[in-house]
Amino acid sequence: MDNASALKQGRKYKIVRDSAAVIFLRDGYAGASVDDITREARVSKATLYSYFPEKSLMFQAAMQAELHDAFQKSPFDKLSDRNVAEVLPRALTALADWAVAQQRVRLLRTITAEGVRFPHIAAAYDAALATRIIGPLKAHIDTWIERGQIERQDSDLSARQLVAMVLGQVQQRAVMTGSGLTKEQLMTCARAAAELFLRRHAGTG
Repeated sequence: MDNASALKQGRKYKIVRDSAAVIFLRDGYAGASVDDITREARVSKATLYSYFPEKSLMFQAAMQAELHDAFQKSPFDKLSDRNVAEVLPRALTALADWAVAQQRVRLLRTITAEGVRFPHIAAAYDAALATRIIGPLKAHIDTWIERGQIERQDSDLSARQLVAMVLGQVQQRAVMTGSGLTKEQLMTCARAAAELFLRRHAGTG
């Protein structure tokens, strides 16, 4: 059990944790102040410290909760059972939309900035990406392979490459500059990644 999970959880624990998340995602770890967090939570410093005696513990608890929320739904959870040529562009467009949601962009920016200080949180982000994004896409690729719609390949590698192509185009820009792409631009990026994949791996089905 990690330190954040071992903290006591009373009546206002969630309020304090979620308010801390708002401030951490807005100002970063170094820029977040206890005064701002107590104002956001509308609690006293004594109440805050009763739950989180150290700022680092509050940050870890807040980021763990944000990670859970960010990956609770996967853009690949409800894909159609139709042909890959029809489904993949839509699936990657859904991934692009998912990736540039403001809360996810702020979360990735914060975790990236604090990856050295909190490597286990960065590792938890990577694990969630693998489980909730790459894993479901790999499963669909395996299905398309079995149906003969695409050629046999390393489906895990293909899923990782597809995700990297989309996130690299849409999420990196949002994280680095704070500006996103239009719906049309997101769709264009997703369709280009799908087209490149299908051109390389077209099957006989």
